[in-house]
Amino acid sequence: MFGHGFLLSRKTLSDVTECSPLSEISCEEGGIVTKDNCNDYFKIRHVSSNIGALSVCAPKRNRVVLILVDALRYDFTEYNERIEKPLYYQNRIPIIQGILKQHPERARLYRFMADPPTTTLQRVKALVTGSLPTFVDASSNFAAMELQEDNLIDQVVMSGGNAVLLGDDTWSRLMPKRWLRSHALYSFHTWDLDTVDNEVDSKIYDELKNNDWDLLVAHYLGVDHAGHRYGSNHPEMARKLKETNNRLQKIIDTLPPDVLLCVIGDHGMTESGDHGGESRAERTAAMFVYRGSGLGDEGELSVGKEVQQTDLAPTLSAALGRPPPAPSLGNILFSVLPKMSKSVTLLHLSNNLKQVTKYLIRYGEESQQVSLDKLAHLINATRDQIEKAAIVETDTDLKNYISDVRNLMENIRSTFREVWVEFDSLSMLRALLLLLLAIFFNWLITEGVPFERISNIFASTFVPTGLMSLAVCTALCYTAYYFSYLEDLQHSIILSTGLISGGLTCMLVIMHWDGITQRWYEGRSSFYERFSRAALVASAVTLVSNSYVIEEGASLSYLALSALGLIAWNIGNVKAVVCWALCGVALALSRSYRGCREEQGDCWTAGEGTPTGQASRAALVLALGSVAATVAISRRHVGWRGYGITIGGVLVCAHWAVGWGALGSPAQSKLMAKLAWMVIVVMFILLWKRDGRGATMPLVVLALVLYLANVLVLGASYAPSAALALLSGFLTLNIVSWLKTDSSSKFSLSSRCNSCVACLWALLACYNFYGTGHHATLGHIRWAPVFHAGDPNYISIGPLITVVLTSLHLFGMPLMFGATVPLLLLWGRNGVSTLGSRTQMAAVFSLCLKFALCFAIRVFVCALSATIHCRHLMIWGVFTPKLLFESGACAAAFLGTVLGATLTACHLPPHQRNS
Repeated sequence: MFGHGFLLSRKTLSDVTECSPLSEISCEEGGIVTKDNCNDYFKIRHVSSNIGALSVCAPKRNRVVLILVDALRYDFTEYNERIEKPLYYQNRIPIIQGILKQHPERARLYRFMADPPTTTLQRVKALVTGSLPTFVDASSNFAAMELQEDNLIDQVVMSGGNAVLLGDDTWSRLMPKRWLRSHALYSFHTWDLDTVDNEVDSKIYDELKNNDWDLLVAHYLGVDHAGHRYGSNHPEMARKLKETNNRLQKIIDTLPPDVLLCVIGDHGMTESGDHGGESRAERTAAMFVYRGSGLGDEGELSVGKEVQQTDLAPTLSAALGRPPPAPSLGNILFSVLPKMSKSVTLLHLSNNLKQVTKYLIRYGEESQQVSLDKLAHLINATRDQIEKAAIVETDTDLKNYISDVRNLMENIRSTFREVWVEFDSLSMLRALLLLLLAIFFNWLITEGVPFERISNIFASTFVPTGLMSLAVCTALCYTAYYFSYLEDLQHSIILSTGLISGGLTCMLVIMHWDGITQRWYEGRSSFYERFSRAALVASAVTLVSNSYVIEEGASLSYLALSALGLIAWNIGNVKAVVCWALCGVALALSRSYRGCREEQGDCWTAGEGTPTGQASRAALVLALGSVAATVAISRRHVGWRGYGITIGGVLVCAHWAVGWGALGSPAQSKLMAKLAWMVIVVMFILLWKRDGRGATMPLVVLALVLYLANVLVLGASYAPSAALALLSGFLTLNIVSWLKTDSSSKFSLSSRCNSCVACLWALLACYNFYGTGHHATLGHIRWAPVFHAGDPNYISIGPLITVVLTSLHLFGMPLMFGATVPLLLLWGRNGVSTLGSRTQMAAVFSLCLKFALCFAIRVFVCALSATIHCRHLMIWGVFTPKLLFESGACAAAFLGTVLGATLTACHLPPHQRNS
């Protein structure tokens, strides 16, 4: 519900821009009384300055070749002779600078600035519509739906022209059935650098010789895939850029002189080869335009000038003789168009202003995002500019007029960029209220209701009654929606079921209020308990500051270690202090694996620049040693299950060793990875086999199984960080196991089930998200883990495998810590395994719920922070990604707790399990 209210896409309109041929404009419509003056020149001049006149198609159309080199960053196209030892991405496309020097009248080179999010789907939408993307569209980057708005391709087809597509199938999914010929290929094989490029090359040169198309689109993917797999500074990137240089040289030699060639990048990339965020490296692409017969007046001064990607659609529409698409907010770049007369230039400007005026009027009718006063001011300004076209006579007048129109369009675009997302405040407040109620009442239950009563609650009819109430409520909502009494079914179900759940929980609290008050009255909190809770709350509250979000990894490490230190000090045991010190060493070592955000400036990270997990020799040895040590130490203590852990660890190590280096065997490496996953799956299934020895050992094996899964997706470069996370968890378990060692099991249960233990465990889980090389930014999502065992897109369940592996890579640590929450109760000789099964399960349920509530509190604060900062400069760069990542971590932690609690319940003795 909060996402629906906060992450809204902009209002889309179904309007289509149309134009009338100049030959169909009568003399009366052109305002010409004298028949002798009824010619095209006077028609154009009058129509251009007439607000009520229809848009007129340009009298001349040009053919256009649009080459999209995915992720073509601007500095890839630069050539600096003074660089003696260029990097792999420098000075690799000399053809562009050569043409700019030899024929400046034929070529232009710009910095082609993209708007975030810088994912391919959103960029293609913006390129063809001339509009701005929205953050929420990023969620559909790998499931493109048909584009419903007016766009460049539809304008070509509507005018009777033909378009041809080569390359990325994102275009065919967005705009199906528009193409005269389409040779589209699947675009998400990011480890395949050559297949799509080679297929496009096999078709494009023949297509250039054909005359039956008006627009030829060729989308190359090799540069982008080289970045995803190897990073920007790698020999493979040099190879792909050299191929791009040779390709452009051949296309220019083949291209007819009157055809306009436009070579663009849809976005840039970070040094690690990723994109999706809003850093300058991700936003700065290149735009190179060439025409053998020459271009407009602007010459070499245009090199390096910044232009917006929204300018492409109106510019190419003008080249094709069409007005801009209806949703376009871009300027026409006359410097990249063939030279034209003043009257035709005015016609294009008039078409652009009329289209924007209509869009402002229609958008004001459909949405109230822009204030009426501001909207009226912009509409009047565009109409004034249309009327001023009548007084443009000289070249100087025309230049000034073009500048005025450009400034006006920039103002309009800035206005929409500021208010584009229409936040649904009511949905956001409802979601915050429901989440707050859920946290509050569940906290009352876990902190107040005694353990013996929790087991009685589950044995009563309370849970079945609650489920029946939710089912009836959902059925009533569907019925009301069917008879048109409700307009929004989804929100109605969420709100009504949420309120019913809150009401039932409130009743539960009222029924057990005597026990809650008695427990609170008798309870006395130690300082370390209050500090642990305060540390968790502090880690959440600081998320309202973008500076703390950026440096959250360091603050979480400090808070977790401080809380653990106070617990060790309270125990007063030398062993506890030693374990705390070792845990501090583990967290300090994991610091070298924490990712670096762009806002942090210069910092060093182990494994950085190796997006494929292709580790250095030292990193490989360290990874092999960490896995071998973990398996060797743990296998003796997990019984017969240790054989599976050993085999899995050996296969993981073989996966890295066999595929390492230039002489490695990728095929055998992927085979080893597949075998390792088979062992992991088999071990997971065998966990549910009951041996009557309790749940402690299966939970330990589950932690080791999840550890192996984590190191597989993290790769050799980051594998030691997973071992450090496992070590810190093991040391923490030992410290917690010494709480109340000199007292009865009842006091031990009370101490281990204290919320401070759950807060400490949650802080460790949150920290290890950063400790394994992640950050809450889209640019830090690494896609290489999806392909470590082969390309899943060749099988039917490929999308599911992609989602699972990516989620495990990002949120494997919260999942592992969530699954091992019951160990906080069961670990050690002073565990609670001697108590009754119903008491054990009540304690496990209580502690798991407290752990999940810790993440729910962080999600609530992130949502509240996004609500407060919805107009903040860093809302899309910091707060929104943090909300998305925190929600994912909460879901993973909750899934882990459910898995751990279920496994614990499964391994209760048979005669006690039913109770």
